[in-house]
Amino acid sequence: MAANVTALPVAILVAVAIWFQVNRRIYHLPISLADTFGFNRNNTGRCLLLGLATGLGLVLIAKALAFMSSLLIQAFGDQVEPQKLVKLIAEELAKQENTGTLIFFVVMAVAVAPVAEEILFRGILYPAVKQLGHPRVAVIGTALLFALIHVNLLSFASLTAVALALIALYEFTDNLLAPITAHAVFNASNLIMLIWQ
Repeated sequence: MAANVTALPVAILVAVAIWFQVNRRIYHLPISLADTFGFNRNNTGRCLLLGLATGLGLVLIAKALAFMSSLLIQAFGDQVEPQKLVKLIAEELAKQENTGTLIFFVVMAVAVAPVAEEILFRGILYPAVKQLGHPRVAVIGTALLFALIHVNLLSFASLTAVALALIALYEFTDNLLAPITAHAVFNASNLIMLIWQ
């Protein structure tokens, strides 16, 4: 698990390298990294506020969908299992002896994962598929792929909904900072609830 989480910073570098290839091969006119991700739109404050509000709203929606998913899974007689990272953080919290490891996983979940996943999904995959002339496939495909990479049946529906909301937020703001903020707030809120419990 530690190796998987540690791979996230590498994923950011790989995502940027993929972007350069996609930019060169797919887009008719190559554009700058800042233009692609919307970092130069002069709407940083607005994006941060929208990201904060969206992230908090997504927590409520995701909790409701996870609850309904757990009822459905239990109805079929299967065991409801949380995501492995969530389970690992809960175990580290219970130990209360290895604070460094816990801080590492919290930083990875709240800071690194949102940046890496948003660059890859909303910054690279979604616009690339959309640019190829398949906007519906871009929306649905990247949302489903986002949910699938988390490899958890309980959170599949809620993470698909989260991904769809993050795409809508990206489209609305034309800035990757908004979905990164929303994703970070979503992860942080879930971690706070886990710690609270």
